Amino acid sequence: MKRKQFLYWYSIVLGIFLIFFSGGNSARADTASDVNSAISTGLTEIAQRGSQIDAWDATCLVFGDNGITDLQAQYAYKSILKNNDFLSGGSQGLNGISDVSAVNGLVAIGKDPTNVNGKNLVADIVKDANNPASNYSIVNDLQALSTGSYGQASETARTSLTKKLIGMQDKKTGLWNGFDTVDYNGRAILALSMNTNQPGAADALNTAVKAVSNHLYQKNGGFADSNTMFGAENAYDDVTMTNALASAGVNVYVPLKEKTDYVAPVQRVLDQHPVSAGNSAMLIQQATWTFEQARFTRNGGKGSIFAFNQADAAKPGEIVSIKAAAITKKQSIINDPQATAAAKSDALNLVDQILATYVSKLSADSTSSATIADRAAGVTAFNHVTVSHAAPATPVTPPTVTNNPASSSSASSSSAATSTSSSSSVPISTPTVSGKPVKKSSHRSIVYALTTVKLYRSSNFTKSNLMKTYKKRARINRPMFLVISQQTNKQGHAIYRVKDMNSGKTGYTLSGSKYFAHAYYSAKVTRIKVINPKGINEYGKVNLTSKKRHVKKNASLSVRKVVNYGRSNRMQLTNGRYITANKKLILATKIKKSSQNTRPSTPTATTTGTTTTTNNSPSATPTLPVAPTNPVTPSNDAKTITTTISIHADGATIASGSIKVNSGASAFDALQAFAQQQGLALTYKGSGATAYVTGINGYNAGPAGTMTGWLYSVNGTEPGSSMGVYTLKDGDSISMTYNK
Repeated sequence: MKRKQFLYWYSIVLGIFLIFFSGGNSARADTASDVNSAISTGLTEIAQRGSQIDAWDATCLVFGDNGITDLQAQYAYKSILKNNDFLSGGSQGLNGISDVSAVNGLVAIGKDPTNVNGKNLVADIVKDANNPASNYSIVNDLQALSTGSYGQASETARTSLTKKLIGMQDKKTGLWNGFDTVDYNGRAILALSMNTNQPGAADALNTAVKAVSNHLYQKNGGFADSNTMFGAENAYDDVTMTNALASAGVNVYVPLKEKTDYVAPVQRVLDQHPVSAGNSAMLIQQATWTFEQARFTRNGGKGSIFAFNQADAAKPGEIVSIKAAAITKKQSIINDPQATAAAKSDALNLVDQILATYVSKLSADSTSSATIADRAAGVTAFNHVTVSHAAPATPVTPPTVTNNPASSSSASSSSAATSTSSSSSVPISTPTVSGKPVKKSSHRSIVYALTTVKLYRSSNFTKSNLMKTYKKRARINRPMFLVISQQTNKQGHAIYRVKDMNSGKTGYTLSGSKYFAHAYYSAKVTRIKVINPKGINEYGKVNLTSKKRHVKKNASLSVRKVVNYGRSNRMQLTNGRYITANKKLILATKIKKSSQNTRPSTPTATTTGTTTTTNNSPSATPTLPVAPTNPVTPSNDAKTITTTISIHADGATIASGSIKVNSGASAFDALQAFAQQQGLALTYKGSGATAYVTGINGYNAGPAGTMTGWLYSVNGTEPGSSMGVYTLKDGDSISMTYNK
C-alpha cells in the first residue's frame, strides 16, 4: 500500500510540476493563435464597412494578411478628402487627430500627403508643429511627420517636437502628466518609438516603459492610473498602451512583471473582445492595429508599423509571417483527402516556388511599406494555389463545371497565384518560341496530344524530373489533359501545367499547337462522322443522360449547333438530341464557314461559355487566345504607351502588371491585350461605346437589373463612359473590381 500511495502522490506532484512549468509556453502559443484570429475578425468587420472605410480602416487592412483592394483604397481616399479639416477646406481639427489619421491613411494606400489634390497636408502639420495647439498636438503631429520623409521642414519639426516631448517627461516618475495619463503616455511612447534616432529619445523611451510597468500596469494585464479622476481602466486605454509598448519593442505576449499572478497585456486586450461585432468602429480599428503591431514585434519587426519608410525594420517580421503562411498552406494541401499524391507534390512545389520568390523580394525591399505589400501579395498567391483532384474513370465525359463565379474562380486560381505580383518569378504570359507565337489554350481547357509529349514533376525539365512519356497515338487513343495554367519555365520554354484526364497525374509539359489541340469541337460544325470503334450514343439531355439510341462507327449525323457544357462541349443534332463533341470519338466532315471579316488580320471574336476564343478559319481545331478587337500590340512604326492593370475579386488580386499598347488605344483594348498576355479568360459583349465586360476568369456579371459585375476605374476615378471609348494616356493605371 505504501508503494502505491507513493506512486499516487508522486504522479500528482509531477502533474502539477508539468502544468506549472509548461503552462507559460502553452499560454503563449494559445495567445499567439488568438491574436491571429482576432486580426482576422477585426479585418472582416472593417471590410464590411464597404464605402464607409476610412483612413484608419485602410491602415488596418494594409497590415492584414491579404492587404487592401483598390476599391477599398478608393473608399478610404474619398473619406480622407471629406473628413480631414485641412483638405476639406475647414480649420485645424481637435489636437491634430484629423491630420495624423489622414497622413497614416494616405501613406498606407500609396498617396503622397504633400500633394493631395494640390494641397500639402504635411506643410499644414509642420505649421501647427511649430506652435502646437496642445500637448496632444505634440504627440499626434510627431507621429504624423514620422510616417515618412517629407523634406527638411518636416525633419526640423520632428526634431523640435521630439525635444519638446522629452522635456515634458516627469523626471521623478518617468511618465507624462495629463488628465488621462494612460492614454497620453501610450501616445507619447508610440511617437518616441518612431524617433529613436533623435537625441535623447531612446533613453526617454526606456525610462517611460519602466515607469509604465511600475506605475500603470495592473495584475489583470490592463493599465490604470489611480491618481487621476480619469484613471479607471478601460478597453481604449488598454489597447493604446499595448500598441505603444509593442512599438517600443516590448513583448506584450508575456506579463511585464515576472510574477505568476500577472496577465500579459495582449491577453487582457483579447479578454475584452474589442474586435467583436457591435463594438464602436474606433475600438475595432485601434484593437486591430494593436494586434497587428503585437504580432509584428513578436515576429522580429522593429519600431512602429506606422513608420512606413523604415529601412529593414519590417523585414524580419514579414519574412516570418510569409513563411508561417506557407506552412499553413502546405498543411492544408497535405490534408486534402481528395488529392492524389502527385497533385499534392505539384502544389507543394508551387508553394515553395512562390515562397522563394517573395522571400527574395522581401529581402531586397528598401522600406517597410514595400515589404508589407510584398508579404501581402505573397500570401494572396498562396491562397490561390489549388490542388487538382482525381479525374473520373473515363475521359469521354469529363467532370461538369457549372458557370458561376465560385466554381470558375476555384478552377482558375492556380494560375492566378503566379500573377498576383507583376514582378513574380513565375510568370504566366506566353512568350514566342523560335520566332513563332505560341497558341494559347483557353483557361482550364481540355486538350489532347498530337504527338509524343513528356510529363515532368516540376517546371524544371530535367531527366530526373521526367514522370512519363506519352507516345504519339492514333486519334482515337490520344491522351487527354486538363490545362491548369500556362507559364514559362527557367529554361525559357512556354509550358502547360496539366492533369492527365485518365490517371489524374499532374505535371508540366511543353505547350503549343505543335503538341496539343482542343479535345472538343467548338467551331460551327454541321455534319460529323462517328470514328469511335464502339460507336456513340444519342441522348435526350445535354448532360448526356436519357439515352435515346446507339450510333455505330462510320455513321454520319447532321448537327444543328455546338453547345458549351463546362469544359466538355456537346453537339445538338438536327433531331434535337445530344452527342459528345469529343474529337477522339467523332470527326467533323462539314463546317460552316464564318462570315468574312473586313479586317482579316484581326480574328473575329466569338464568346463561348466562360472563355472568348478566336477563329481565323473554319478549321476543326480553332486557335485559342483571346483576341483584341483592335490591334493594340505595339508595332515598330507606332508610338506606344504603357499602362498598368490590376484585376481584383473577392478581396484578392487575380492579376496585375503593365502592358504596352499603341497610342490612342482604349482602356478596353488594353484590358484585352493584358488578358491575352496573362492567360486570363475574358468574355465581353459589344465594342466601342457598347463594350461591356461580362466575365473575367469565371467571375461573371449577374442578370440584368442586378449590381453584380465588373467596375473599372482609371487612376482611382470611375470614368463616366464605356471602357471601349476611354482613350488612355501614357502611365494610366486601370483597376478592374468585381462587384457582387
